[in-house]
Amino acid sequence: MKENPFKFGTVVDGPYFIDRKDEISKISSFIKGVNHLILISPRRFGKTSLIRKVMNESGRTFLYIDLQLIISVDDFASQLLKRIYRLFPMERLKTYLKSFRIIPSVILNPVTGETEISFRPGSMNTEPLEDVLNLVEKLSSPRKKIILILDEFQEIFRIHKELDRFLRSIMQIHKNINYIFSGSSESMIREIFERKSSPFYHFGYLMLLGRIPDPEFARFLNDNFSILSDNHEKISGEILKITDSHPYFTQQLAFTAWDDLERKGYAEDIVESSANEIVQSHDNDFERLWNNLNRTDMIILAGMAQSISSPLSVEFSNQFGTGAASTVFSTLQRLTSKGILIKEGPKYSIDDPFFKRWILLRRQL
Repeated sequence: MKENPFKFGTVVDGPYFIDRKDEISKISSFIKGVNHLILISPRRFGKTSLIRKVMNESGRTFLYIDLQLIISVDDFASQLLKRIYRLFPMERLKTYLKSFRIIPSVILNPVTGETEISFRPGSMNTEPLEDVLNLVEKLSSPRKKIILILDEFQEIFRIHKELDRFLRSIMQIHKNINYIFSGSSESMIREIFERKSSPFYHFGYLMLLGRIPDPEFARFLNDNFSILSDNHEKISGEILKITDSHPYFTQQLAFTAWDDLERKGYAEDIVESSANEIVQSHDNDFERLWNNLNRTDMIILAGMAQSISSPLSVEFSNQFGTGAASTVFSTLQRLTSKGILIKEGPKYSIDDPFFKRWILLRRQL
């Protein structure tokens, strides 16, 4: 059996990574200078894979933190220091740690081999985080700047309501760190970096990461499916039509179609069958998600699943009885914040094409 050339659910690189040459070039040029970068992209559009690819190709030292997984301010400090420990020898760090206002607890986990680090769990003291961020600055240099990547940066307000002011007060004096801030909530990231009263106003260059263009995605799919079938162009076209070129879900459907194609051989409905297979495998998840929605959410999502009209349009309202425009708008914002919808420019769409398909199939029963 040939190895499946498609990959989803994890960071991708090598033969699994699709083009993005322009984005790679742009990010690479920014990290060579003194500027900081703000990258906005809906979830599962591949921003983490893109950033890591640029970092690996640059040969630069970088630290990556996903703020979605950070529980508190002290946890932020602990997780960042843990990543520093992975990159720098203990002997070099000892001198710096002695100057910390709160000395961390450092324990080697005998099971995982990882170094576990903690600062007074549950404390809201910001001193450890300030000391660790300043440690990154000290370990860096003008010629070998460390790159600090803070993913899902909008989560700072969940961690602590004043964390934006605290971080800006420290980061603005750092000269030897390139910061990359990324996030999946465009409205919140823009609020942080474009609102004049925000501490981070115009702190870096803002870059939007969109879908991979159809021609590039089609080329990637064709090159791989041509190994198994002469019908590769038909297969690729049907996949992109179902997924609307969403990076994650395109890889997922391509992975499943490849597997079905290799096991069963080509059939006219191979892509449709593979898509329905994915829907069926997530039936319980989709049902749980649907049952946790309110009535207005359900009306709007059911309408969006079957109509190409904007959910904010009069036509949509007349067809599905969505009610007041203000109610629809607040619902769209809420569903977007939950990741059920994505907003690209003025357009809203259901993020998961298989959830959309599930809605349609269930309503036809």
